[in-house]
Amino acid sequence: MKSKKGIDVSYAQGNIDFDKIKKSQVEFAIVRSSFGWEKGQKDDKFDRNIKGFQSKNIPCGAYHYSYAKSKEDAVKEAKYCIECIKGKKLELPVFIDLEDSATAAQGRRVCTDIAKTFCDYMKKAGYSTGIYINPNWLNNYVYKDELIGKYTIWLAQWESEKPAFECSLWQYNVGGNGSIDGISGRCDLDIMYVKEDDKQDDKQSADKKPQPEKKPDDKNKKTVFKVGMEVEVLDPINYDNGSKFIVYPNEKYTVIEAVGDRIVIGIDGQVTSAINAKYLREVVRDNKKKTYTYTIQPGDTLSYIAQKYGTTVEKIAKENNIKNPDLIYGGDKLKITVG
Repeated sequence: MKSKKGIDVSYAQGNIDFDKIKKSQVEFAIVRSSFGWEKGQKDDKFDRNIKGFQSKNIPCGAYHYSYAKSKEDAVKEAKYCIECIKGKKLELPVFIDLEDSATAAQGRRVCTDIAKTFCDYMKKAGYSTGIYINPNWLNNYVYKDELIGKYTIWLAQWESEKPAFECSLWQYNVGGNGSIDGISGRCDLDIMYVKEDDKQDDKQSADKKPQPEKKPDDKNKKTVFKVGMEVEVLDPINYDNGSKFIVYPNEKYTVIEAVGDRIVIGIDGQVTSAINAKYLREVVRDNKKKTYTYTIQPGDTLSYIAQKYGTTVEKIAKENNIKNPDLIYGGDKLKITVG
């Protein structure tokens, strides 16, 4: 497994010199988007920071500082976060930042549900998502077994030789006071772990996502993408500069805007990202019924599963004799017929 060098920033870093950042060989950035859910709680520097990093081809994610005290609050925060990041190209996940004492005071069950609710809502909206959390919280304020291995973990652990828990990103801050050329004052430093061979991951996730038939590519025919067209992202999905495009292969998207080779895609009218046309192909429906077997994952809902397969909650519930669509269990298998 290889690693990439990155930083995370907010309004506190002031006006960043992105030319110097690029020369510092920063490979990714996580940018604070917002906090809470009231109007005016968007980070003052979010738009500037996203634009600046991406002008230097530095992939970006986002994070939302949470004050949530309930699952209902978590939904409000997810909706507000989406409002703040709407229209932005995010190659990396959107994280909920769990560290506020008011949230911690609600107890382990509530804190765990807040994290899961926020992530599941973002996931349904088409965003890759995860949780920013520290070891103290993992040990004392959430049920870590419900989160680790099931959601992308961004671990905040300073003054350590290595992270204490399984994570995809590690905020390490050598000496507890990170710094980087291009930012005046302290700056958080991060490492992102990237698997060099994704083939094993693809094999493990084969049961999680629909696997449509591979269609032969006609190299001599260029698809003209139009607004409203249903598309999917080709696999492999790596940019020419080596950075990974964080959307699911075999997910179905709709073209929201098409300008030359720059195609804006999304789900249910919500922008997911902009991507070069060469990484897309049109979804051609053959009207033949296909049956899939899907293993329910922790945090799944029938509406989310139905969206992934292009069907409805009612059809899945009827086919599997589910009396209460709001009550499903991780590990159970569903039969899903589409087409």
